[in-house]
Amino acid sequence: SLKELTQQQEDIVEQDFKAALDFKARLSERSKIKFGCKFVNKTKDKEIDYYEYTPLDKKAFNADALAHTTDQSTDRFMPSSKYQTGTFVDKKFLGSLNLDDSNLFEREQIAEELAGNFHARENVASGYVRIDSRLSDNLNFMGGLRVENTSLRYIGRNYDDESNSVSKTEPETSNYINFLPSLLLKWDINKDFMLRAGYNQSISRPKYSALVPGMNIKRGDNEIRIGNPGLKATTSHNIDLNTEYYWKSIGLVSAGIFYKRIEGFIVDEVAYNKEYQGTVWTKFTQPKNGGNANLFGVEMAWQRDFSFITPAMKCLGLYATYTYTHSRITDFNFEDRENEKGLSLPGSPEHTSNLSLYFDKCGFSARASFNYASAFIDEMGASSFYDRYYDAVKYLDLNVSYTFGRKTKITVYADCNNLLNQPLRYYQGSKDYTMQQEYYGVKLNGGVKVTF
Repeated sequence: SLKELTQQQEDIVEQDFKAALDFKARLSERSKIKFGCKFVNKTKDKEIDYYEYTPLDKKAFNADALAHTTDQSTDRFMPSSKYQTGTFVDKKFLGSLNLDDSNLFEREQIAEELAGNFHARENVASGYVRIDSRLSDNLNFMGGLRVENTSLRYIGRNYDDESNSVSKTEPETSNYINFLPSLLLKWDINKDFMLRAGYNQSISRPKYSALVPGMNIKRGDNEIRIGNPGLKATTSHNIDLNTEYYWKSIGLVSAGIFYKRIEGFIVDEVAYNKEYQGTVWTKFTQPKNGGNANLFGVEMAWQRDFSFITPAMKCLGLYATYTYTHSRITDFNFEDRENEKGLSLPGSPEHTSNLSLYFDKCGFSARASFNYASAFIDEMGASSFYDRYYDAVKYLDLNVSYTFGRKTKITVYADCNNLLNQPLRYYQGSKDYTMQQEYYGVKLNGGVKVTF
């Protein structure tokens, strides 16, 4: 029988306006100055209409729907072969339904689905000054300061399943200023070997969906999810030391170390049996500034063709990178987890690497690429048992193209992505507890491009 028949219309509009002025002048033969200003206005409106349809003649509709089904069973279902995907109504049948016919269907707008609608406006006014100076024949300095003023205005929605109603929130506004200095020293040891040392401060603003005010209350489940317009932008103090060596043939090798002091990182807090506004909620969810973190890392890169073996192998090359990252949270302010030690920064895999073997000759190009990232915390819960992890991934892609022609160039190309059929997988607390797993298979894309 029919469980539900729904239709969603999504209208999302984003508008960007940007204006900038830049100036530069020479202070001396070894120094120059750059300065300027920039204004960015962003607005985003999200409006969703969501309706549930009930057939007036349920018996006839069920008979018609069950006569248009397709078997989507597969032996590749994740838990084991004893589970089958089953039989579903054919998508062509669903697409042919005239849901606007009031003689066939009765429709009802689902208020809960409208709770994610919002209006957002973000204005960023900034100015900068930068000085470039050659301190000696092989030592260069760059120093600058950028000042940004951010102004926000958001309107969200409140939903309560008890009254099954949605209402707009009052506008929430906020304003803050960030001072972002940057210093860089570059030492050219010789024309092929250089050393860089730098310090800068950077900023990462919260997502629209996290800042939007509003509540989604499900009293039947005693759950509440609320926005947080009081979120502060995440800032980071960054120190980098990097060395690069360029081969006489095309290519380079580099190695570096880095340190980041991250302040006010943002993560969803999921708490259980938490009191809010006089009610103890079984589940409480809100994005918040989770605390600060220290992050240390090492990164290495190698890129070179194989002409150093024999000139005939100039068309063949290898590109490889590896990054190790060690992060630890400090000042963690989740309720009942303040004294927890050894937590890694959400969204920060410990190991990432890329390996690419490429071939280029006479217009023919081929590249096989392998990418790896280890598992990392994606969402933090009331205790470590409820932390959600994004599992490790291994991607293998193949790209092939052939370009010919002189004035008019024609390129025939083919891309094969996700050759290992890497699943998207989340697990809870331990790798033994799967929360979500999705397979997307191999993606093939090909075509012809013409350049005049």
